[in-house]
Amino acid sequence: MKMWSFSARSGTICTKTVKLQRLLLTDDAKACPKTAATEATGVTKTGVLPVGTSTATETPSSQSMVFTNMSKSPKILDIPCSLTQSHNVSSFDTVPGPHSLKFISKFWSYVPFLSAEFTAGSLFQVMNLGMFFGNLLSWGGNAKFFQKFFNVYGPVVRLHGPFGRDVVLLSKPEHACLVLDSKDSQPIRAYLNSLEQYRLQRCRFRQAKLFLKSSPEWGKIYESLDKSLQNSPLQHFKTIDLFCDQFIERIVFIRNLQNEMPKTFKNEVLKWCLECFCCIFISRELGFLHLTGLNSTSDPGRILDEVIRAFETICKCEYGFHIWKVVQTPACRTLVRSCDIIDSILGKYVGEIHSGLIEKKDLKSLVNLSLVESLLLKDDVLVEDAMAVMQDMMLIGTNATAHSTAFLLYHLAKNPRCQKKLFDEIMKDPKKLSSPESLKNMPYLQACMKESLRLNPPIPILNRVLGKDVVVHKYQIPKGTYMLIPVHLACLREEYFEDAKKFNPERWLSQEISPLAHQLQMFISMPFGRSPKSCQSKELIQTQLGLLIVKILKRFIVEYNYGEITSSNALLATPIQPLNFRFLDRV
Repeated sequence: MKMWSFSARSGTICTKTVKLQRLLLTDDAKACPKTAATEATGVTKTGVLPVGTSTATETPSSQSMVFTNMSKSPKILDIPCSLTQSHNVSSFDTVPGPHSLKFISKFWSYVPFLSAEFTAGSLFQVMNLGMFFGNLLSWGGNAKFFQKFFNVYGPVVRLHGPFGRDVVLLSKPEHACLVLDSKDSQPIRAYLNSLEQYRLQRCRFRQAKLFLKSSPEWGKIYESLDKSLQNSPLQHFKTIDLFCDQFIERIVFIRNLQNEMPKTFKNEVLKWCLECFCCIFISRELGFLHLTGLNSTSDPGRILDEVIRAFETICKCEYGFHIWKVVQTPACRTLVRSCDIIDSILGKYVGEIHSGLIEKKDLKSLVNLSLVESLLLKDDVLVEDAMAVMQDMMLIGTNATAHSTAFLLYHLAKNPRCQKKLFDEIMKDPKKLSSPESLKNMPYLQACMKESLRLNPPIPILNRVLGKDVVVHKYQIPKGTYMLIPVHLACLREEYFEDAKKFNPERWLSQEISPLAHQLQMFISMPFGRSPKSCQSKELIQTQLGLLIVKILKRFIVEYNYGEITSSNALLATPIQPLNFRFLDRV
């Protein structure tokens, strides 16, 4: 059992970890079909259809991503018929995987508090050791850690949970869509269990109510929030536009004599996201983008510090062995302290909004409501429900938006041809930015955002708990199985995208590629998840991201004169290197 012990101080860690990885990837490999490596790639050499090409002369096999007569019936992409109408189904016990974990699981199955979330967290802990092995275990580099499992065992891999329920890894996009499209599946995020425990035990909420987690009790609030978020891009477009202007002025103020940004520029992007968030949720401009900076004792200064600290500690709590479930760890105490401060500040503003709604006599006449006001007007929504939604959005949503913005700026800076082409599109009618629709009518802007999100999706690995039995690759996967879906992996594979690691927005322009290839691209790239439980803030994030990029390119030429910016294997795809962009004024 010592091979599962990880300590940064031990001189034998690296050796044990490498042995563990080799054991997982090679044990009983001979028992797997010889064609496992071929299945992991999804297609044979004669059946590859490189997405981004204009024609395809050969038809892939029935197990391939591309089905027969796809061009005649493109709707088959939504529900792969060959997967849902299988008659010969293998049992769950036949799903290939490292059998060494099966024997360990027999012992640990008697420990009740350890579950699938613990198994998944331990898997992420192994991946976190990538800092000791270079880029091998990071999300980048074609997600080599997961690819090794798929190369040995095929596109569906079962990990017998040594610490609880089994975990199944999926490689192919069509398999992932079967799980994500299931109406009965209940999305969870295993790495938010610490936040859930904080709400149930510390705040005494009636339920945790993570907006990233679905439950029957949470359904009404989820629907109410979804309706409000659909109207947010149009309702708050002018305000977001104002904050974009303030952010640009902040760029001018903080750049040095070489027109470069400081190493803390990532926090500046987060400030802009938090300012937009507060305006949309509570109709308050707290002053995150004050030209001369923030006072550390002010409300926005305290929120910024605690959001950064809370996000870091959530990652520490959720990865690896969940000792904090039994004994309070330093990271757990830090998370509690940060969330308490955030709740106290947000609670003050939510309380004012709630009191104002009580005093108003004619609630039907209210217009341009904030998201919190819209939620509190619902009969079944309590103040604690609105607080839970705000905390989720602030800790996860704003960080995801900030990281997506940083990576798009990076890709445009490293590809001046694409930046010039996007600038030319913007300057065709520079005064037409009046609504979210005007951004959608800029095809190259949309293509640049899609391509950046393909290369650096906010959440590179999705996870689900099956709400019903599902047949995947002719394997019967039972209800309650914990699924891990590395969607980032498919986006970087050559059989789906030609020059997959290259930033090439043209691949998303339907007039430059075949209609079939365009449909396949949309099917494979899922940066915001996939319906019915896709990201509720999708439209809002795209509006914020698109509007800020347009504003920046109208004012500056963006350069980046350093090495590659890679993403971490943390909770979100976070840029590791400093964002030392150079913003040159346009003449």
